[in-house]
Amino acid sequence: MKKKNLVIGTIILTIATTLTRLIGFIFRIYLSNVLGAEGIGLYQLILSFYFLMVTLSISGIRTAVSKIISEQIALKNYSNAKHAMHQSIGLSFFTGLLAAGLTFYLANYVGVNVLNDERTVLALYFLVPSLPLLAISSCIKGYFYAVGKVIKPASSQVLEQIIRIFVIFSIMDYYLPKGLGYGCAAVAIGMTAEELFSLFYIWILYIFDKKPYSKKAKTKHDNMIYSILRVSVPISATSYMNSILRMVENVLIPARLILHGVSSVDAMSLYGIVKGMVLPLLFFPSSILTSLSSILIPSVAGDNAVSNEKKVTYTLSKVLHFTALSGILVVSVFISFPEEIGMIVYNNPLVGNMLKTMTFICPFMYLNMVISSMLNALGEQVASFKINIIESILKISIIYYFVPIYGFNAYLFALFITTALNTLMYLFRLLKISCIVFDISNWIFKPLFASILASFIGRYIYKLFLTINNSVIMVLISSIIILSLSYLMFLIIFKSVNTISIKQVKKIRFRMTE
Repeated sequence: MKKKNLVIGTIILTIATTLTRLIGFIFRIYLSNVLGAEGIGLYQLILSFYFLMVTLSISGIRTAVSKIISEQIALKNYSNAKHAMHQSIGLSFFTGLLAAGLTFYLANYVGVNVLNDERTVLALYFLVPSLPLLAISSCIKGYFYAVGKVIKPASSQVLEQIIRIFVIFSIMDYYLPKGLGYGCAAVAIGMTAEELFSLFYIWILYIFDKKPYSKKAKTKHDNMIYSILRVSVPISATSYMNSILRMVENVLIPARLILHGVSSVDAMSLYGIVKGMVLPLLFFPSSILTSLSSILIPSVAGDNAVSNEKKVTYTLSKVLHFTALSGILVVSVFISFPEEIGMIVYNNPLVGNMLKTMTFICPFMYLNMVISSMLNALGEQVASFKINIIESILKISIIYYFVPIYGFNAYLFALFITTALNTLMYLFRLLKISCIVFDISNWIFKPLFASILASFIGRYIYKLFLTINNSVIMVLISSIIILSLSYLMFLIIFKSVNTISIKQVKKIRFRMTE
């Protein structure tokens, strides 16, 4: 593929990823207004079990497809590539049906006895058909990533979101008056419709795609099923264990809050506010960071494969620096305008209060996300898995033993301490296996000082603009922009970043397209 086409493809993928997150975030705002905090909590409980079944249905096959097909095409083993694709689709269909059957059979038991709310049962039944559809479409998307045609799955992501929201908008007024359980069922119907459209759309693209192996698969092929399983099983086992632990954590939060003396409605509302409102809001700015990571991180695997240690260190250092700066900026924004953001986005004062408390977790969350990708690129999946298990067990233990005694504050403590611990363990592992020198002065101390100064400026500008403009939204946006520019200015003044660093990041991106 030509360099120009790769650059255009990368830009389109970045735009599609950001647009998908934006649509999804707007959708969450709509759900929070329609379902309320309790309904959002109920929806999050449903998702905790559904994602467990999604992990089973996908079973790491998309990653296996991308890896094996790209390898076989590079080796000109076109018969193997074609056969791997066909076997992967068959395997995806099987795992999707298995997950769907288990969901159908267990829906009532899980809803009543595991999720502890019978209102979740109907939604689980409506989600059953989505699982085999999702498994097959995910497999085909893996093919497009393998052959470098990322625009097609990227366009599917955006259209899927639009279909889901359209369906939910159309039926919510009919279902919601019957109760929150039916409101969540309407969301489940929208999610199933989304997967039906996704499979139809991506299948049409696949049929009419000019495949690299379409006219060349004449030689005898190998049985690729073992190669597929060799890649997919470890990934699936890791994801499945993480999903189980996350589901246990999600179920425990409202249950242990009730033991503390909180009513069931209030417990579900608190859970919904944190999981369905505050955390997505804290994660939303990372859409830009995720896009940057998707451009930068793949180069690590290639450079590491050819033992180009200098380039690996250079790339990882720049990404870590940018991630630390981004996380500290987000803290500065949310700590300066927590109530304003909470009211404008969700019209809920509790969101603002929780933002003020939970925003300090952002740098750890962002570093966690990026360092995890780095470790996977360097072949450290087992180390990542062990660290995640330690984090989940510790978090579950704190929730189980301390939330009934200290209430919701114990959960916030668990969230912060385990995320910070997980990030530090990730970082220590990365530093151990690489030649990175963590520049704590330029990456942490100077950005912190710059963020404090920028916060004072942003807050002062906000109050000043309010005296001359009654539009709170416009004043808030203007103040956040000025705060961000002030932060960048102070970073340059303190020499935490400079124009050379910016040019170096551009060079990394340019090398990615070569």
